[in-house]
Amino acid sequence: MKSSVRFLSSFLFFFVFSVSLFAGEKTLPWTLPDHGNLLSIIPPPPSLGSATARADLDGVLALQDHPTAKGLAHAEKSVEFNVFSFSEILGPSFTAAAYPKTAMFFKRLEVTANQPKNFLKDRYRRLRPYRAFPNQVNELVTKEEGYSYPSGHSTRSWLFALVMGTLDPAHCNAFLASAYQVGQDRIIGGMHYPYDVLESRVLAEELFSELLQDKAFIADLESLRRDEWSKKTAGE
Repeated sequence: MKSSVRFLSSFLFFFVFSVSLFAGEKTLPWTLPDHGNLLSIIPPPPSLGSATARADLDGVLALQDHPTAKGLAHAEKSVEFNVFSFSEILGPSFTAAAYPKTAMFFKRLEVTANQPKNFLKDRYRRLRPYRAFPNQVNELVTKEEGYSYPSGHSTRSWLFALVMGTLDPAHCNAFLASAYQVGQDRIIGGMHYPYDVLESRVLAEELFSELLQDKAFIADLESLRRDEWSKKTAGE
């Protein structure tokens, strides 16, 4: 009896370990060029005290002035942004349960984008507005630590919108409009400056361009299109 229990325990451990390993392999990032190349594309943030920095702060304060309850609710919702946030466009049937391969693909895309984004954050180390100006900027959404520039949410949402536009071209501009709002939400919340969001979109465009040069990414994208998006885009 004890040997059977030990066998069952060993089997369960091996099964869980194997599943975890498989899942980890599926979220390995796609290959991107050396992150150092991005320093010539994403410049340093405005220096503290400069006219650009003052304009950047004013942009935050302007969006935080008398926000609506609806706007704040959406800003808080954007804190948890993922690809299925685009259900605002595609409807409530766009879920991870209905699109499991899409869920895995975009999780992997998030991991891929995080590497260059974190490289730039650690390089530039810009304080978030609510931390740099605690007496002026309010925390209007769930507080996030870490550095401000570039914005991870804005990078991710814009990159996701660009890729989603290739899977569902009919909604391409709507995806971008939704991603644009995510960036605005991050400013309203006091987590980012307008400059953070703008350069995050530039970063997303660059990453998208680089990924389109990667054969493995293209193959995976075409596989996803065939498995979960071909019937939808055909109008079925």
